[in-house]
Amino acid sequence: MSHQSYSARAKSPINVIPGRPTLAWVVVFSMSANVLLLVLPFYSIEVFDRVLSSGSVETLVGLTLIGVCALVLSAFFDAFRFRLLSRFAVTFEQSIAPLVLKATIADPARRRDGNTHDLVKVRELRTFLSSGAVITLVDAPFLPVFIFILFFIHPYYGIIVLTGAIVLSTMGFVSSRIARAEIAQVSGATVRSQAMMDGVVRHANFIRAMGWTTGAIRAFMRVNDEALSPVVRASERVAAIASAARMVRSILQIVSIGTGAWLVLQNEVLAGSLIASSIMVSRTLQPMESLISAWRGVIGAQESWKKVSAAVSWTLTQPRRTLLPPPTGLLEVSRVVYGVPHARRPILAGIGFRCRPAEIVVIIGPTGAGKSTLLRLASALERPSAGEIRLDRALLENWEPDQLGRYIGYLPQDVELLAGTVAEAISGFEENVRDEDIVAAAVLAGAHEMIQALPDGYQTQIGRDGNRLSGGQRQRIGLARAFFGNRKLILLDEPNANLDPDGEQALCNAILSARQRGTTFVIVTHRPRLLTIADKVLLLRDGVQVAFGALADVLPTHVAEVTPLRRVAGATRASEAIPMRSKP
Repeated sequence: MSHQSYSARAKSPINVIPGRPTLAWVVVFSMSANVLLLVLPFYSIEVFDRVLSSGSVETLVGLTLIGVCALVLSAFFDAFRFRLLSRFAVTFEQSIAPLVLKATIADPARRRDGNTHDLVKVRELRTFLSSGAVITLVDAPFLPVFIFILFFIHPYYGIIVLTGAIVLSTMGFVSSRIARAEIAQVSGATVRSQAMMDGVVRHANFIRAMGWTTGAIRAFMRVNDEALSPVVRASERVAAIASAARMVRSILQIVSIGTGAWLVLQNEVLAGSLIASSIMVSRTLQPMESLISAWRGVIGAQESWKKVSAAVSWTLTQPRRTLLPPPTGLLEVSRVVYGVPHARRPILAGIGFRCRPAEIVVIIGPTGAGKSTLLRLASALERPSAGEIRLDRALLENWEPDQLGRYIGYLPQDVELLAGTVAEAISGFEENVRDEDIVAAAVLAGAHEMIQALPDGYQTQIGRDGNRLSGGQRQRIGLARAFFGNRKLILLDEPNANLDPDGEQALCNAILSARQRGTTFVIVTHRPRLLTIADKVLLLRDGVQVAFGALADVLPTHVAEVTPLRRVAGATRASEAIPMRSKP
């Protein structure tokens, strides 16, 4: 086998699922269970046609023991295949979930608002794999064997069950089309309903404070009804088809019994075939009847697998990146353009600047200038539509993501904190974390005393997204998280938005202290205090770079354009010196 073909196989989502031979054993045990179930009709034939005519009690006892043993063994095989499927389903989730979660974290397109999380689809597949629907599907290939045996007993029996199989297959096809149409109609409405529910729950306090409780419930129920209506209609149709299928199966059993009685009267078959054919007709048609109700689950599993397979394929096709030497903090932005589909103009257009190691660059500009977007691009959360962003001469996309993340500290405008303790919020998912490193980051961020004042200090539970903390406390802890570890580039988006003057001074001191250790800073702000420690200022307006340079160069020309500059200019006119830091 060539290396290329091997690689293609290795990157297939199917090939990463361990325990696939388990499915082969499920088929083996299913075959054994189905074959052993044939003992019941043959037992009926032997009892009615041989035992009753011969009067042999020994034969009856022997046949009964054989029949009981066969049915017990069949039940054992049936239970064992269910056990194998359950374990395979768990193994499936354990092997696929990490790949899907990695794709969700690394691929921005999978984090769009309103999308159903792909891990939900993984759990749906795990539930389906351990359900009775899979057993029904596995049993379906054995139905032609039963039909052949009925033809062998008498052609009329075979014709009856074959007719029933065709009718039930047609019903199953209609049921599958209804299920597929239902999924297509429901998907969008379900996503909207889930998104609204998440929003209402997340902002429950705000909704209550604004007096919107009744309105929120009304809006949610309206969206939820849009999702429920097609489900109800489809359920009613599938239930009607399932009832009709049950009726067809019962009628065919009556027809088979009546036909068997007529054949006995015509002396074409023995009396035992009457009971045997009835049992086999029921055994043949019952799985097909079950499939009609199971089609919704089958179609849902197919749709889930499409999403899961796409996520797994994305993860498997990502190239392995060579680990690069630790960076010095040199950030280079070259002709960067970033836009979104159907927008009239790009969010950023032609941005270019160079931030040297241990340099502080402050980004200013009016609201909507693209400042936060530029920081997201510099943190590799988004990719530019055009242009390049490099850290120590290497494109951001050429860095191994986890390695890059260990050198970049990022504090977004809306501070996002992981649920858990304060210490866990600062250290994240780092392994072998030392307490002194957590405390050092908090001290550097000026958050240590604030944390010590919390009820349990560093072990205080902060709640979901830090909802048990004030805005200023979240800001300080988020800043400590950005400082945690050996960060060479720290990106701060409005870090002083929720800070008082003392907090701003502590923030400036923390930035200058980290700068002395060789850390590079790119900071977005609307307040003038951080401009006093800036080495360079980047002014953006409407996504365009207006100016870049030292504050003394930018201030005279563009002072009237941006509020922070006007404030700094006012302070300058009042003879309040602006300490400009020299380069390291």
